[in-house]
Amino acid sequence: MKIFVALGYNERDKWIPNLVFPIIKAFGDEVVSGEEVQGEQITDAVIREIRQSNALMAFATRRDKINENRWTTHRWVTDELSNAIAFKIPVAEIRETGVDEQGGIAGDRQRILYAESERDKCLVEIVKTIGKWHLRDTIELKLMPDECIQAVRPLLRKPGLLCTYKILERNGMMSEEIPAQILPITGGLFVRAQNVPPMSFIQIRVECAGKSWSSEFENVESLGIHLHEE
Repeated sequence: MKIFVALGYNERDKWIPNLVFPIIKAFGDEVVSGEEVQGEQITDAVIREIRQSNALMAFATRRDKINENRWTTHRWVTDELSNAIAFKIPVAEIRETGVDEQGGIAGDRQRILYAESERDKCLVEIVKTIGKWHLRDTIELKLMPDECIQAVRPLLRKPGLLCTYKILERNGMMSEEIPAQILPITGGLFVRAQNVPPMSFIQIRVECAGKSWSSEFENVESLGIHLHEE
């Protein structure tokens, strides 16, 4: 798993690379972080890294003091968090006590509270979060049957080709449509889906040049997924 870590670049936040990065690596995961950006504008390269990550942790720690009990946080951290939410990858916001709620980020995400005097509790919650993320896998599903594949394959290089998937969890929760790429791999055409919970169901839809194909919700444990022309 590739985990993007959004953090402040200052002495006060050095505990994050010193303590959190080793935890992430202990799970066998890759750590990616943005660069310190002059003017607080995140770069296109950082946005690409976020898009290609499997999850993001954003450390909204104290920056500038507003008054006796409130602080701002780092603009690039909130921007990186916003991008991750837009890309629909799992996110966890670690928010320090006293950080101003104004300008909060919309969207579903886990929030972990951090107090400098109780850093150990925060680290425990971070370990739990990464463990939960590991229950979600990236899977590759082979598209079937052959007649649909023969119709879709010539469209792979055409502009306007759209492939999406939805995930239906056992508890009835259904995701929005998530963009995906069709990959020509030896043996056929495959769709790669990220952050898929175990024992869930997936539906795939392909659209191009006025034609569309879709599947029913099928078990993610299936070796392939069957499309039919709409």
